[in-house]
Amino acid sequence: MKDKISKVIFALLLIALIIFSCVGIFVLFNGLAAYKTATGNDWIGFGGGIVGSIIAGLIAVITFYYTIKNNDENQNKAHQLQTELNIENNNLQTSLKVQDNLNRKLETERSVLATTYNHLENFLFAVSNMLNQNDNYIEMKNDYLRLYKEVISSVNNIKFNSEIFDDRSLCENCEMCEIKTYGTLVKSATDIQKEMLVIDEECRIVLGHLEAALNTASQSKQLIDESSRLQQINTNNEQIIAIRKSQIINPIHSLTQEEKKYYDDIISISNDILTNNRRIAEIKGIVDNTPNIIGEQISLARNKAAQIDAKNKSQLYIFIRKYFSNYNLYIKEMVFYVQKNGKKPNSACAKFDFEKNHTQNK
Repeated sequence: MKDKISKVIFALLLIALIIFSCVGIFVLFNGLAAYKTATGNDWIGFGGGIVGSIIAGLIAVITFYYTIKNNDENQNKAHQLQTELNIENNNLQTSLKVQDNLNRKLETERSVLATTYNHLENFLFAVSNMLNQNDNYIEMKNDYLRLYKEVISSVNNIKFNSEIFDDRSLCENCEMCEIKTYGTLVKSATDIQKEMLVIDEECRIVLGHLEAALNTASQSKQLIDESSRLQQINTNNEQIIAIRKSQIINPIHSLTQEEKKYYDDIISISNDILTNNRRIAEIKGIVDNTPNIIGEQISLARNKAAQIDAKNKSQLYIFIRKYFSNYNLYIKEMVFYVQKNGKKPNSACAKFDFEKNHTQNK
């Protein structure tokens, strides 16, 4: 609108200048009565006035033209600058949103990884400090199973609530995409994934040794209880035999019917005592060897737990720290890219597209 008004004013000034010049020329050459008697000085003054008016008009028109032109240029520069500022502000706001989302993801992964690491540490600590002084072996077994299930549950939490176990093998150490640190980040996640799978297998071995030890201890306790019960039965039977013997008065070859019945009871109960004694001796042989079996299995479990703690858990800690470090670098690069371009980079895999096109060309 302002541009149109400026053009109209400029045209009117130009027309006025032309009209004024034409009038002056007309008067100059056709003359009026008053000018016919004019002297030389009058003509010089008249001509100078016309020329001066023309020059003044031209100067005014030219000044007005360049004023309008400069105003337009300044307005365009101001508009361009404001547009650039708006774009930079929008890009900044977008980058801040991206940064906030990525920081939230990082905190989620930090939480699930820390939980898994702590559960693993609790399980290994419990095994390393296992005491074989609890008679309730079923309860002990359930405690270790609970600790191990906490480890498995937290690993599953990582699988379903983070990107660490996602299949991104094509992206490992890849630098073909616009965010160069993403390939390094994926490699760090793969290292954590592989180490956790190894730890899971090793912990299963530990749990196997624990189950063998605790099952053996539980069976031993059951056998000891059985032996005690048989010994009590034998004690009762010996009392019954003593009573039956006291009820037999006559010699064996002249026993009454009732005394024969008592005698048969003595024979039968004595045989039961012998059977029970054989079972008690068998149990004693098994139970005497049980501490060796339990000790061996517990020793294997402790050694394996110590190995996991010293090697695998330490390696997992290094991988986790490296993953967090690479994730922070990834966030910085992503935020810088969005702040510069106003949007996130193309999510399509450049390496996949390259390999696909290369295969098709072949």
